[in-house]
Amino acid sequence: MFAMRFDGKENKHNNVIQIDAENTKEKRKAYNKACYERRKEKNKMRRIANGEGNSQNATFLSNVPTVNRNLVDITNASPTCVMDFGQKKLIYNRNPYQRQTEPTITKPGIQSQPDVILPPRDELITQISTSIDPQGCIHGNVTPSVQNGSISDDPYSFVFAGIRKKHRVVKFNDICRYCGAKRLQFESAGFCCMSGKTKLADSSIPDELHNLFTSETKLGKLFRKNIRAYNTNYSFASMGVEVDESMANMTSGVYTFCVNGGIYHRIDQLVPRKKDEPKFLQLYFYDVEAEMSNRLEWKNLAKPIVEILTRVLATNPYVAIFRSLADLGPLDNYRVTLNASVELDQRVYNRPTTSEVAGIWIEGNDNITAYKRSIIVYGRSDKPKTIQSYWGCYDPLCYPLFFPNGEPGWHSNILRQGVSFNEMVNDDQIFDEDLEETDIRTGRKTVTMREYYCYKLQIRSNLNVIMLGGRLLQQFVVDIYIKIETSRLEFCRKNQSTIRAELYQGVVDCVNAGEVQASMIGQRVVLPASFIGGPRDMRRRFLDAMALVQDGGKPDIFLTITCNPNWPEIQNELLHFQTAQDRPDLVARVFRAKLHDLKEQLLKRHVLGVVSAYVYVIEFQKRGLPHAHFLLIMKPEWKLTNTDHYDKYVCAEIPNPTKYPILHDLVKSHMIHGPCGTLNKKCSCMQGDPPTCRFRYPRQFNEATTQGKDTYPVYRRRDNGIAVNKQGIMMDNRWVVPYNPKLLMMFNCHLNVEVCSSITSVKYIFKYIYKGHDKQVIHIDPDAQPVVINEIKRFQDARYVSAPEAVWRIFSFSLNQIHPNVITLQLHLPNQQLVRFTDDDAMKSVVEREKDKRSMLTAFFKMNKDNVNAREYLYKDFPKHFTWNKESRLWNPRKVSRAVGRLVSANPAEGERYYLRVLLCHVRGPTCFEDLYTVNNVRHPTFRKAALERGLIETDDSLSQCLVEASLFQFPNALRRLFATILVFCDPGDVRKIWNSHYNSLSEDYSRQYDNVNRVQNMVLTDISVFLQSMGNKLDNFDLPTVNTDLNFQSGVFREVQEECSIIVEDDHLRAKEFLNPEQKYAYDEIMRHVCTDCTGVFFIDGPGGTGKTYLYKALLANIRKLGHIALATASSGVAANNMPGGRTAHSRFKLPLTPDNNSFCRIQKQSGTAQLLRLAKIIIWDEASMAKRQVVEAFDRTMQDITGVALLLVER
Repeated sequence: MFAMRFDGKENKHNNVIQIDAENTKEKRKAYNKACYERRKEKNKMRRIANGEGNSQNATFLSNVPTVNRNLVDITNASPTCVMDFGQKKLIYNRNPYQRQTEPTITKPGIQSQPDVILPPRDELITQISTSIDPQGCIHGNVTPSVQNGSISDDPYSFVFAGIRKKHRVVKFNDICRYCGAKRLQFESAGFCCMSGKTKLADSSIPDELHNLFTSETKLGKLFRKNIRAYNTNYSFASMGVEVDESMANMTSGVYTFCVNGGIYHRIDQLVPRKKDEPKFLQLYFYDVEAEMSNRLEWKNLAKPIVEILTRVLATNPYVAIFRSLADLGPLDNYRVTLNASVELDQRVYNRPTTSEVAGIWIEGNDNITAYKRSIIVYGRSDKPKTIQSYWGCYDPLCYPLFFPNGEPGWHSNILRQGVSFNEMVNDDQIFDEDLEETDIRTGRKTVTMREYYCYKLQIRSNLNVIMLGGRLLQQFVVDIYIKIETSRLEFCRKNQSTIRAELYQGVVDCVNAGEVQASMIGQRVVLPASFIGGPRDMRRRFLDAMALVQDGGKPDIFLTITCNPNWPEIQNELLHFQTAQDRPDLVARVFRAKLHDLKEQLLKRHVLGVVSAYVYVIEFQKRGLPHAHFLLIMKPEWKLTNTDHYDKYVCAEIPNPTKYPILHDLVKSHMIHGPCGTLNKKCSCMQGDPPTCRFRYPRQFNEATTQGKDTYPVYRRRDNGIAVNKQGIMMDNRWVVPYNPKLLMMFNCHLNVEVCSSITSVKYIFKYIYKGHDKQVIHIDPDAQPVVINEIKRFQDARYVSAPEAVWRIFSFSLNQIHPNVITLQLHLPNQQLVRFTDDDAMKSVVEREKDKRSMLTAFFKMNKDNVNAREYLYKDFPKHFTWNKESRLWNPRKVSRAVGRLVSANPAEGERYYLRVLLCHVRGPTCFEDLYTVNNVRHPTFRKAALERGLIETDDSLSQCLVEASLFQFPNALRRLFATILVFCDPGDVRKIWNSHYNSLSEDYSRQYDNVNRVQNMVLTDISVFLQSMGNKLDNFDLPTVNTDLNFQSGVFREVQEECSIIVEDDHLRAKEFLNPEQKYAYDEIMRHVCTDCTGVFFIDGPGGTGKTYLYKALLANIRKLGHIALATASSGVAANNMPGGRTAHSRFKLPLTPDNNSFCRIQKQSGTAQLLRLAKIIIWDEASMAKRQVVEAFDRTMQDITGVALLLVER
């Protein structure tokens, strides 16, 4: 039997009937008839539900309300009719009544209703009727679940119920009354011009240049295709940048300008350097014919276009000043001073004259007044001059095609609207753009860099040549964002010398010692967590998200939405010659609007149920298109707990093309993976050796959804004969990416919906969405002088920026969001809270400032003292009931919204701070630290003794609770370190009990990689043993399982050795020795002879590319490993290392020094696992060793002598 529950409250909107009548009498008559029909249908349905009627023609349907959690089954009813017996709910067929309002539930939730017992599912499936598939999408054998019934009567069709017939559309529905910009739905009134505070004069371009940007002629198309080359050719400065050339120089596909690191623009000397051709500004010092000839030396430049650009830019003041140098003869003794900031009132006028942008004079003539800030270009100089990002000449010198009249770009003294030009304050400092809101409240008078370019990138009725730039627009917005980011990072860098942080107790100690100057106290602050997107920020957000899990449970749904460049909102705004890649601004704005619309559907319309908490993070693919990851935590009564719930909201099958033609096309367009695997081995998802799909497609057919074991559910994928043609390959349900039909129909894009409530280790999901930018290797030389790690430079060097991401940040769109808000609670010992002060503060006043002494913790004590009701809450629960005021540094009763508290972690090795945390997690209502010290009117000297007296650490419960909390936030390697720390410093009573209780958390990473239980335990114990050794202890001193050495490992101690021994030897590589050519065979035999007879030797394998060196290496590695020996495969480059099984880069394997000298050593400790691995190795292959520096090879040689104890040079061994 099949039982289902019918839930939901009565809603008058469910019974809306559109009646077309002419008078009241006819309306009443029609109404009575409708009521009669409704009662008749209701009685009929009740009889069927009670088993009194014929169930052979019953059909499953789903409940229409978008927020009703439970499945609804309708038997023997019209396909468009939904009834709820318990709540008297009915939705009539749309055909008799032309219009129908979809129902909503005012108070969503699961209501207790009696179960309705239906006949077995097989009896509810009607006999199959033979029909012709009009679209040719149903073929072959069908699944057993439908082979006895019509596909149109699919018992699982409830997942498609309530689907819209049209996609949701966001609109440009407003025009700014201040600047005339078009505003998209969900954009704020101040998005474009800060509600009139930003005002800039319009720019104009010559007609000939306009025609090149817009015409469909051959010249116009050629100009737009090579626009970056033309701009560079006419630029006055060179650009230094690391561009991903694989995407920037594509001959087909999507063009993407993607940058790693920073961008620098430099102006070189006036005279070309020896043996160099003239370039950049040096091209302007010739007559027109010579200039044309020099420019046409560049590739891909058309002479007619060069002639037009030369003619158009003749009126540019920078061009005029440089061309005037052509008449002065040799330029060695001349110098040109460029005005770094042409400070015109850009609100009304932005075309400078020649004298306003530059001046020329001869060396030694210093009587000419220089500009306030200038770039002096000499006839000859040692190195080029860098154009600073905050100079107004940056844009016209670097982008002459966008600023053909020499219009200045942003500088720090552009005034807001309503501010007199006489009020301008010459301010050269760098501002933090993240402080804009504070600036507005405090009456800032100037326009920030972000506001300036946000204004420039708006869509208005008048022509904006920047929007026509295509590939140059991509470069421009990336350049601009990096300017903004550099300004923010420069703010952090410059203020580290004045803003310091120190413990309050440390300040008191300094005052007592006689130190009165703040500049002599404190520690430098590097890249703070307030810098959005930085590593500290991402770490903080990860911990906040895990706090939501503690409060509301594991997430239920993992949803990913990806931008569709073919959305009509994007396509309708493009000009006839543009594609979506030409308008990253449009892509970012439309995706952001769609994202807000999706949030509204999820959080207000409850399409997937009632959400209790959520997080989302915006990411940008390397190709540039944005996508968002959502994690939804549902309310308890809406949790997804079984496969019936999964089937209601997630589908992994291709819809019937006859019944759902639009949805069928959407799944075909957006939700089919690949093809990959054997069908397409070059697909980007193929990884490993042999290459396999990292997403594990194609999946297996599955008759019904089953619960996953610590993984996503195994969704229903029936072999029902439905398939689609993609790239000439018929692809069936095995290739479908899971989706929600309602959302897919609404948003017309790739929208992956997965149930994740069955995943035990949810922190891996949160780690995935908060992974942030790639990290770079930082070298710390223990023998060198202490240095400060430059987190700012490390951040800049690590990340990539593409055009849509750049525009997203210029527009100041949110990159992530969390709800409810998570408040991080401070934890500190008495008088050790952080205080902030400046260099000129007197330390005595810092100590005496009552406000500065208050922290969240001390204010918690104060609130407990003043408010009796507050004493019932623990510190970690305080944010649920009180709000923290940063200005007054006090807690106030919470009146609206929700919040979750997160008490910062503490390690048992920290001693008193850790035990203070234990007390705060269990003691309610303390009014001071003394209350925590005191138990039963006895004041204890330490928090540890107080916790012991309270019974909080009498057993190992507190240690176990510590591991439980840590397992939510920390990854297994850190958890194993914590476990070792507890063993050494916390003296647990029952070590084996703690080990058994937390083994799953300690081993979850290895359990994911390996199936062998003994091997997993061995690797966990090995890691713990290494941590214990570093703390001066060993595994044998504790009641733990022993390391199993009988696992075919050489030592079973070090992980590096275990990993090397676990490499699988491929049969093809073993047989490779049979196909070696004579030269390869000779080298193979000679090397194997040395290996088998334990003879030392060094061999140099040389040969051109493609002669089989790697093939020989694979044969050697496979056969030596087959003998049970360790064979190490390394290479100087990652590409070469990946070509060998178990290959690693030499820097990674040998810990080579990053800045080697003649006395360098590798960073390998003699007792480490890497040292043991090198000692056990029978052979070490170093591919491309000739690429390494001499000092690197010598450092490896010295290290090998040290760890092996063999005092022989490499060549002697």
